[in-house]
Amino acid sequence: MTAGVALAHPHKRIWAIAGPAIIANSAAPLVGLVDTWVIGHLPGAAYLAAVSVGAMIFSYLSWAFGFLRMSTTGLVAQAHGRDDSDQVARVMTRALLTALVIGSLIVLLQGPIYHLVLRAIDPPSDTVGLFEAYFDIRVWAVPAALIAYCITGYLIGTAQATKALYVQLVLNITNGVLNLVFVLGLGLGVSGVALGSLIAEWLAALVGLAFVARGLGAGTLIKAAMSRVTYDMAKMKKLLSVNGYIFMRTLLLILAFALMTREAAALGKVPLAANHVLSTFLILIALGLDGFAYAAEALSGAAFGRNSRGEFRAWVRYGLIWSAIAAVIYTAGFALFGAPIIRALTDIEPVRAAAIEALPVLALLPVVAFWCYLYDGIYIGATAGGAMLGTVAVAAFCFLVVLYPLTDRYGLVGLWVAMAVFNGMRGLAQAVYYPRIERRLTGD
Repeated sequence: MTAGVALAHPHKRIWAIAGPAIIANSAAPLVGLVDTWVIGHLPGAAYLAAVSVGAMIFSYLSWAFGFLRMSTTGLVAQAHGRDDSDQVARVMTRALLTALVIGSLIVLLQGPIYHLVLRAIDPPSDTVGLFEAYFDIRVWAVPAALIAYCITGYLIGTAQATKALYVQLVLNITNGVLNLVFVLGLGLGVSGVALGSLIAEWLAALVGLAFVARGLGAGTLIKAAMSRVTYDMAKMKKLLSVNGYIFMRTLLLILAFALMTREAAALGKVPLAANHVLSTFLILIALGLDGFAYAAEALSGAAFGRNSRGEFRAWVRYGLIWSAIAAVIYTAGFALFGAPIIRALTDIEPVRAAAIEALPVLALLPVVAFWCYLYDGIYIGATAGGAMLGTVAVAAFCFLVVLYPLTDRYGLVGLWVAMAVFNGMRGLAQAVYYPRIERRLTGD
């Protein structure tokens, strides 16, 4: 296969993964929009600000261990590309065991974690009690969320994106319906939002485990779980090495977003609430563009497992094309409909005004950031964890340089300009490093 390789039905194969992934991923922030709508119509900004902080913390807790999905996807895709089902089962066994251990530790250490988070974020005083009520319930969903990461990694890595869609739809539809019932129907307020998320997370994990058992076969999974090869230190070391780099890279991403939230909180309750509304839009952008990143993980990862440079390069090219098209659509959509959506989400006029003022910056984010999301998928497929860490470190440094001056001068608008700088530098650093990944492949 040459560098100018022609793949069979490349666009169809990309969309077979990206399409279901985009639908599934986009459903998550749509549930966030429902939560925002429900809480945004309670009296005062404190409720919305508390849910903002609480949802962010658990997103970051799960996100910190997103390496469970990323490394699982990369390693599974490479083994799947070699048609090695036994190795796929061993990778899944290691990943699920790691997720269960980490999730259990977070539940056991929830007290110290809560106080650490409270000190780090320093939310407004009148939101602390509401945040605590949310935290005490939602923390029990963390093990399920981490297990679901592993399941999604397996399904994407084996190009079963439709099943990943089903898992996400179970999670998101259940979450949205329960939040409406618990908050509007039963009047449970912030605690109702947390309880709905708890139930939905565990239900989705159980559905996903059923898909894994059916796909690999219960016998194959049991064999992998009992095999000494699964727990071979050399194999575990490789998994931990990839996970370690991705974990540190994710911590840098979390640091950037945590600093953004802290700066918004320092600006006051209204900017913090407006930042939550805009952050929901940002999640929608990220998860939509991640659909093409998922396709890159599976398809370029399988090519990497087959040691085919030409096929790998072709999937990178097709992925960038479709990501760019999606980015332009996102930008146009937010430019046209962003303000009406903000007005629908909350009837608190100062929050509306602050969010709409920063909307033009957010609308431009997709065209600035699309390539960093796509390159993430490519790097994951190649299990290039060290390179992911290095490129994010460059972007984080640039972010820190501009964050405080821009925020001090332009407030919430400056805060979002700094985020645009961060994502733009991620993509640029990844593009510069990319040729080194190609050189790791020796086959045509």
